[in-house]
Amino acid sequence: MRHLAWLPIAVALAAAVAGCTPDADRFSAANREKAISAFQVGHVAEAKAMFQRALSWNPAEPEALYYMGRIACTEQEWEKAIGFFETCINADPSFPTAREWRKYAEDASGLGDTLRSTPTPSGPR
Repeated sequence: MRHLAWLPIAVALAAAVAGCTPDADRFSAANREKAISAFQVGHVAEAKAMFQRALSWNPAEPEALYYMGRIACTEQEWEKAIGFFETCINADPSFPTAREWRKYAEDASGLGDTLRSTPTPSGPR
């Protein structure tokens, strides 16, 4: 019986290595839909909490990053929004509308003109 004492540890280790930990897919389709629905009906604080939770489990979750950017736009936190959209685009370059929302946030913040008009250094002379 003593030789079975290691079994729970081995099972937990095998599950962790295989990516089957209880936290592996916390931002499931159901959680994703619930968070998006909360955002769409204007329950921004609730949506924000759900997306923040998703990012605590997976900091590179594109959909959570995108909606955190959208939430930052509603709060007029433009630089924060730009950062979320940039991170979303880095995580998934093909993510629909992330680039358009990043441009919107840049324009709303006034950074869009600054970023486009900042001269590129010519390098060492």
